[in-house]
Amino acid sequence: MIFSIRTVLLITLLLIVLAGGYGELRYRNGWYAHADHINVLAAEKKLKAEKAIQPVENKAAQASDEGRVIYKTITRDVVKYVQDPNHTRCNFDDESVRLRQRAIDAANSISGFDADPVQGK
Repeated sequence: MIFSIRTVLLITLLLIVLAGGYGELRYRNGWYAHADHINVLAAEKKLKAEKAIQPVENKAAQASDEGRVIYKTITRDVVKYVQDPNHTRCNFDDESVRLRQRAIDAANSISGFDADPVQGK
């Protein structure tokens, strides 16, 4: 059986296209498997980071709750001080200085934060 050049070229071209398609399919499958592997590693890393930071977040939440109580008391005293009709002028008497210092001391006493202490006079 004798094939013409045209038939041989057509079969060769078809085999090249099939081989290229198969290679492309294998390449994409490998690429997708690699992408899935990287996504799994990233998810594990994220989970590990969340576990590591959770104690710090709990400590910060506790410190925030402690600070909220202190500042609520200070705010109540400041409102009482400001609403006093005897304070129509902006003079800093002993009571205003005491409230300011109490707020600074409260800010410095809250544990769980890495900020530097506030400077008082």
